[in-house]
Amino acid sequence: MRGVLHAGLPLALALTLGTAGAQPSTLQAPTGECRAGYWSSNRNLDERDGNGLLACGLSWRQPVAQGLRTVFSGRAGQNLSGDARAFDSRLREGYVEWESGDWSLRVGRQVLAWGRADRINPTDNLSPRDFTALVAEDEEQRLGIDAVRLRHDFNEAFSATAVWARFTAHRMPTGLWPPNLVPATEPGRGEWALKLDHVGDIDWSVSYFEGYERSARYAVQPQALGGFVFQGRYERARVLGLDTATAAGPWTLRTEMAHGQFRPDCTGCATSRREVSRIVLGADRDVLDETNLNVQLFGIHRTGYVDPAGLQGTQQMVAQGLDRLNSEFGRNEWGLSLRLSRRMLNERLKLELSAITDFTQGSAVLRPRVYYAISDALRWSAGADHFTGPRQSFFGNRKRNDLVFTELSFIF
Repeated sequence: MRGVLHAGLPLALALTLGTAGAQPSTLQAPTGECRAGYWSSNRNLDERDGNGLLACGLSWRQPVAQGLRTVFSGRAGQNLSGDARAFDSRLREGYVEWESGDWSLRVGRQVLAWGRADRINPTDNLSPRDFTALVAEDEEQRLGIDAVRLRHDFNEAFSATAVWARFTAHRMPTGLWPPNLVPATEPGRGEWALKLDHVGDIDWSVSYFEGYERSARYAVQPQALGGFVFQGRYERARVLGLDTATAAGPWTLRTEMAHGQFRPDCTGCATSRREVSRIVLGADRDVLDETNLNVQLFGIHRTGYVDPAGLQGTQQMVAQGLDRLNSEFGRNEWGLSLRLSRRMLNERLKLELSAITDFTQGSAVLRPRVYYAISDALRWSAGADHFTGPRQSFFGNRKRNDLVFTELSFIF
């Protein structure tokens, strides 16, 4: 199966050239965007200041024959992510898609985003992200994953999707890694997922994922002479998910929840299993014609969590370090997200203010954004990320990522 995935891009090129020769298709022009800007800090949690950004992205969708097309998208430039100063390039998508009647098949690198909540998606288990990327929008953090996706539409309301993929990890900040940390080795086994989707008065989907947690999990590994290291491993994951969306007068109500079981995937290590439940309850509506309000309550419950407050001395310090590495700060965590956006000047100007607060530990992030379309091809944007809270909290642990930015984009 991995050979099939690795062959996806050569297959796409072969089909584009070979099939187009048999059945000529109009050559589509690519679209893209080039960005130049300045970011006062990176997102690698290492306090490196002053990052100039120059990058271009390109997308190309080419019909090859009836029901067959190829899709490519990629990025290249300087300082694409916070952990790289030099020129970098990456293929985000590169796949072949075939459609026939009620069936569709994709083979190759693709972005697979699941979930109906706003930006906080417990069922989004297949989609890796680059959390160090210097981008204004969270959706631009998504990375492609080598996969085979098969979808069948039973009727206008019901569809089923099956995915087999090769594991791709999140790109995480490394600036706070302690010197005695051993990075995790990415697993070589595949992953799979199923989803049943319904569209109607109430949109909903049920999904199941079996694969790996995209972020490495760290544990203390004793060493000779009384020392220790923080050993990273990718845990096996089984996650059952549900999401819904429905209209209630002027409001759109959304729910998303998932229950996961996680266990180490290694020989000779502890095999204790932990469970994590996540839920998001949200509502959004348009107010004052051109303003949208989105509010979400979210919660997390974990089994097997060890509270550092119950420990003393060195044990407490080590447990606090594990919490920061694993981004876990309590058995139960609750919070609220808010996003307020307004379009003005015939939609040429967009103002957005988003915030997330963590009730459990008292931390928060505030993210104002402004976008202005100078013309159809030229856009200016600016914004800031501001983190507050104690060190032992989700957002307080990310204070080094405080930044302001400004960018000018040319769209073609």
